[in-house]
Amino acid sequence: MEGMHLSVEAHSKIESAASGVGPFLRNSWYVAGYSQELDMQPLLARTILSRPVVFYRDAGGNVAGIADRCPHRFVPLSKGKIVDGQVRCGYHGLGFDRTGKCVHNPHGPTGALSVAAYPVQEKLNLLWVWMGDAALADPALIPEFANLDEGHHHVRRGYLHGRAHYELMTDNILDLSHIEFLHPGLGTDAVGRARVDTTQDGTIVRTSRAMKDEVLPPGLAYVYKSGDQRVNRTMSVDWYPASNMVLQVQVEPVDTSTSWRTSTQTLHLFTPEAEGSTHYFYVGSLPRATADEETADRFLAALSNAFVTEDKPMIDAQAQMVGNHDIMSLKPALLPTDKAAVLARRTLAKLIADEV
Repeated sequence: MEGMHLSVEAHSKIESAASGVGPFLRNSWYVAGYSQELDMQPLLARTILSRPVVFYRDAGGNVAGIADRCPHRFVPLSKGKIVDGQVRCGYHGLGFDRTGKCVHNPHGPTGALSVAAYPVQEKLNLLWVWMGDAALADPALIPEFANLDEGHHHVRRGYLHGRAHYELMTDNILDLSHIEFLHPGLGTDAVGRARVDTTQDGTIVRTSRAMKDEVLPPGLAYVYKSGDQRVNRTMSVDWYPASNMVLQVQVEPVDTSTSWRTSTQTLHLFTPEAEGSTHYFYVGSLPRATADEETADRFLAALSNAFVTEDKPMIDAQAQMVGNHDIMSLKPALLPTDKAAVLARRTLAKLIADEV
């Protein structure tokens, strides 16, 4: 694979990091949820990188995230309530502010009681959390995702829980050759004939698949308004470490005498829950100029169906076969279509090795 030239020492670190499921990249922004989730419940409990965290809005309406474990009897703080912008434990009433400091103790002085606090940012209805060194939590490092402005795009959101290591799930999006076989509603034989290009720009891995002269399956033809016309379809994926991806699809007619183009964007945001489970947040967007509300609803429904009934069962089963190993340590047969996934894995392993 091109794009990475590492020293023997660096390779040694990477092999060490990849010998098992391995540590997580902690100095990175991860999606913790959607803003709407905090509109529906004041305390949002979610395990991130094997750490229980509770998210909430403080008295100023800003999102905060603190460890979801009271230091007194170790009950989840998410079983409590919000009082004056603090999280009050539902067991003995201790209150903690957004810094994790205990600021209320009905039984005596607060003393040095505290819990961990994590930097959190809210951006375009996504909640981002930084699980590493708080001093390094630069909001400018959050990926800039386009097409989330709901004034110009229909935006639809979904979630599923994967019982697999998050890198197996990112591999799935970085190698879209599988859609011809796993997703009959999304793929055609043009997928196998496609030209695939993969490049790397710093820590960002990009791959694209150009499919020529195909008739889209009925569901996709409805979304892209192509009918039974023969079209060219290009799918491109950008991977940002540790595990966030943007999938862009553009469709245009083969007949150049007809001038039109439609497009969609899907965010695939994988946040490790623990070594063997993953939060999968997906966000689909379509331009309002070319799609209506019904089309957007049907687009998300088709995506959800593919993820829940096709991708998830296959990757969950894969994870069971792989067990408590990094798949690369098992020396899998590699195909040319694996290039992007291998580059992403190498990049991530180096970042983790440099961190530890």
